[in-house]
Amino acid sequence: MTDREPPASPEDGSEPGAQPAETSPDPDDLDGFQTTMSRVFGRLRLVLGILVTLAMLIPAGGWVLDRLAIRSAGGAVEDALGDDAEITASLLLVRSVDCTGRSRSGSAFSLELGGVPTVVTNRHVVDAARSTVVQPLEAGPGAQVREVLLSDVADVAVLVLDEEVVPPALPGGPAATLGQPIITVGFPGARPVLREGRVDRVEPGRLTLALEVGAGASGSPVLDDEGQVVGQVFARTSDGRGLATPTDLVVAAARAAVPGPACP
Repeated sequence: MTDREPPASPEDGSEPGAQPAETSPDPDDLDGFQTTMSRVFGRLRLVLGILVTLAMLIPAGGWVLDRLAIRSAGGAVEDALGDDAEITASLLLVRSVDCTGRSRSGSAFSLELGGVPTVVTNRHVVDAARSTVVQPLEAGPGAQVREVLLSDVADVAVLVLDEEVVPPALPGGPAATLGQPIITVGFPGARPVLREGRVDRVEPGRLTLALEVGAGASGSPVLDDEGQVVGQVFARTSDGRGLATPTDLVVAAARAAVPGPACP
């Protein structure tokens, strides 16, 4: 009888005929693996989701952040003015939308004309405006402008408001002199900002100021060290210095202002 060799056992030591044991997944298994591109797109989906959420929240809360920013900047201006902080009660941020839907912002202040507080700004801030609103420096409730009066004498406009929302008037001062210290308080970038400087040049119908003004400062009052208005900012030079209309011309222009043309 021929000897038979016993059947070989599997190398894993299991009994012959037994079912092979289930093995753990190969560590190189691609199940759940993400390529670089898939990870990138996943992150993009997350970012887009955040942006959509923010876009939904901004209409409801964006104005709150804007008001808080204005209020904070206004507080800094009041602190810088110290004992003269009451000046800020006469200052207004102007926002207008023109006939084409383009929005603009600028500055305005209340000036005493014949004993009557009158809100003045620059003509180019509200020219051809379909709608105009003003807002106080401390970010209180805005007020709708009832009528805009434009001057052909200078870059000056009068904003007609309901009597109860017209702020207290700043007093007009004497003519500005060369080298005179002055300040401006306006709303460049739709935020209240105080600038200090001096009168750098005096010309017929125009003052050049040795201080920087930014877009949105148009219409700001130029004040002497007594808090009196000696001019109104209307532009800037190529190197950023302010240009202002002397107060006597601002007053004459405001008195001559007439209603502007309505949007078609």
